[in-house]
Amino acid sequence: MFIHHVNGIDWLVITAFEELKTLFIEEAGSLPSCFSTTSELSLIDQAKRTYGYLPRLSGVITDTGTFQSQDNEEDLNPQLACLVEGRGRVFIYHRGFVAFVDDEQTFITQIDCQ
Repeated sequence: MFIHHVNGIDWLVITAFEELKTLFIEEAGSLPSCFSTTSELSLIDQAKRTYGYLPRLSGVITDTGTFQSQDNEEDLNPQLACLVEGRGRVFIYHRGFVAFVDDEQTFITQIDCQ
């Protein structure tokens, strides 16, 4: 696992292979840069401010961040993840799937991160 630092947030790049680190960061595109610890907005609202309307997708996020959905051929493991104190967690998956998890809700969406 590796750390990718953006706007005061440490993103955990979830891979045991250093050669995949750059690929995972590139695939996440500009998404990590839309979040900041200095913003008063929730993590979901920060993403909506940058990307506009975010469709809600069905599925479950496990304790380890795995995205399970009947709409997916297989479960998706996160490629990047962060925890923002008092605001929850964000998981970024392959093909722009993103999950926001906090004490009140889990919001799963797909964002064109490029």
